[in-house]
Amino acid sequence: MVTPRAANANSSMVGSLDALTHRRQQAAQALSQIAIAMDRAETTEQSGQLGLTRHIRPLQSTAEQLHQGKYRIVVLGEMKRGKSTLINALVGESLLPSDVSPCTALLSLLRHGPEPRVILHYNNGTSPQTIDFETFRADYTIPADEARQLETNAFPDISHVVIECPIPLLASGLEIVDTPGLNDTETRNQQVLNYLSEAQAVLFVLDALQPITLDERRYLQNYVQSRDLECFYVVNGWDRIKRGLVNPADETALAEAEQRQRQVFAQGLPTHWFEVSALSALRQRRQGDSLAGSGVDQLLTALETFLTQERGQAEIQQAAKLAQRAYSAVQAAVERRIPLLDADLSELQRRLASVEDEFGKLEKIRDNYRQLIRQRCDRTAQAIANSFKTYILSLEKTFDTDFVASQPDLDFLNFLDENQRNNFYKEFKRAFERYINDQLTKWELTATQTISEVFAELSESAIDYQAAYTQVVEEIQKKMTGPKFYVPATGAADDIRPWIDDIRDLFDAVPDTLNNSVQPLNRFWKSVLQMTISSVCVAIILQSLGLIFTSLFLNIVGVIAALGGILAVQAEFVRQEFIRATRKEFVKHLPQIAADQWQSIYKAVTDCFYAYEEQTVEQISADIAARHLELSSLIEKKQQNEINREQAVARLQTLEETIQQELEILQVMI
Repeated sequence: MVTPRAANANSSMVGSLDALTHRRQQAAQALSQIAIAMDRAETTEQSGQLGLTRHIRPLQSTAEQLHQGKYRIVVLGEMKRGKSTLINALVGESLLPSDVSPCTALLSLLRHGPEPRVILHYNNGTSPQTIDFETFRADYTIPADEARQLETNAFPDISHVVIECPIPLLASGLEIVDTPGLNDTETRNQQVLNYLSEAQAVLFVLDALQPITLDERRYLQNYVQSRDLECFYVVNGWDRIKRGLVNPADETALAEAEQRQRQVFAQGLPTHWFEVSALSALRQRRQGDSLAGSGVDQLLTALETFLTQERGQAEIQQAAKLAQRAYSAVQAAVERRIPLLDADLSELQRRLASVEDEFGKLEKIRDNYRQLIRQRCDRTAQAIANSFKTYILSLEKTFDTDFVASQPDLDFLNFLDENQRNNFYKEFKRAFERYINDQLTKWELTATQTISEVFAELSESAIDYQAAYTQVVEEIQKKMTGPKFYVPATGAADDIRPWIDDIRDLFDAVPDTLNNSVQPLNRFWKSVLQMTISSVCVAIILQSLGLIFTSLFLNIVGVIAALGGILAVQAEFVRQEFIRATRKEFVKHLPQIAADQWQSIYKAVTDCFYAYEEQTVEQISADIAARHLELSSLIEKKQQNEINREQAVARLQTLEETIQQELEILQVMI
């Protein structure tokens, strides 16, 4: 356990996270109160429903997210980069195995808990099991070399581990995910990368004494940088540069050595990185010293700024935006309802009958926009699926260059050694997996760009539909309550028309509906496409790998035998013949692969558009229903009993004032 002095190393970040938690709870409370007030008005207002229902659920869900207050950081990197040591240094406890020999064999989620414990979660239906830390370290870590040889998870029945501990840094909802190495099989890598969809940030750990490897470049390009995640690059073991000098006391030599390493990483990393000595930082914590000089203190400061200021502020702004929408909707509903209270029953019935055609026009606009989405969907899905087919068939042209880039460490002479052939097959399988994954990732970038462009076109078209929708709504407004009305915006110089401005949300709010509050719309369909690409990768590998390798052995051995075996010891000849034979066998399968996977790609693209259509049409339909219900509900109430105008006006004004007060609380927090 660390000393109190060491625990103070995180005091600034703990304090900032606590302050953010307080602000989030305030924001959650404000949104909850707005939702409660609106729901109460919808269910108890004696003059009838106000058409506010569609605003309540987003308020409730956002309030729940703020209340839970979870921030997840995923730590990625190849094996033996010191990921676990870095996490231990960050939290100030030796929770994870970080000795020289063993490595983390399971994906581990660190979170706050009242007592230290380890919970094993199974993927075979078995209930979670709680174990102690000693058992976890002894039974669920394996040597790195052994881990690299495994074709599946070292513990295939266990999906992940949850580690709980009463650590102040984790008390405010921060969760840290420790992962197995990235230079693992593609199947196990995918399990790790799936956690990125729920992460707010990534710590990508590199080795200070080793240039960025091929696998590190692949994962940065294919999985991290393409996901628009905040990434903190951590170059660990920086203190080992000094220890590697002949004279560690030579300051000039040290400065030159460090500058050389900085130039190496500057060529491979897209932005600033942190020079960290995680092991030194952990030792400093155990001795009760500060983290100064370890680089971990600077990393903590950067994480604190991102989580508490950038990310946290964006969440509060989104909460205020939702509250403003709700207030505008209530403000407009109150302004519409009060004049209608003076109309008698027959007059209200006449007015409602006069706008039935307009409601039909709104439905027509909705249906036309839905048809446009479906047209763009089919056209885009076919184009992308066809581009996939063309791309797969073109892999033959660049196979030699691209496959070599995926397997620089293969020892081809092991292929001819019967005793080494099984190990060679495993390495070849991983090389082939990397090759397929790399090629499909390249294609995926162009596919996502195409989808992005089509959604941008839909957004432009939505402006015209929105204008037509607005025109019809204004006509309804005119027939029901007279000429168009304008309500002053709170604290704004210009006037707004809340009922009309609310229409914009039907189209603009789709990204907020499909994703978390501060994520872009394309995060949704990128996720859909990436899941499909992963399954396609596995299908292609299974479809071709076994047959390819069997044919390779027969072809290459046949060529060597034909040449009398004289060249069998020449590695370059074996390498060239191996690649030639691999290409020949792989190309045989390309037409079938393209045909088999066309439908999977087509469906993935249509899933993106179906989700967009479902959300948009649902919102527009809910808006039409709410507007109609708002009018018919008032008529129904008047049919049932006489409405006390003074009391109704007082209740409506109180509702408006209540929501305005909660909105002001949020606006002060921005």
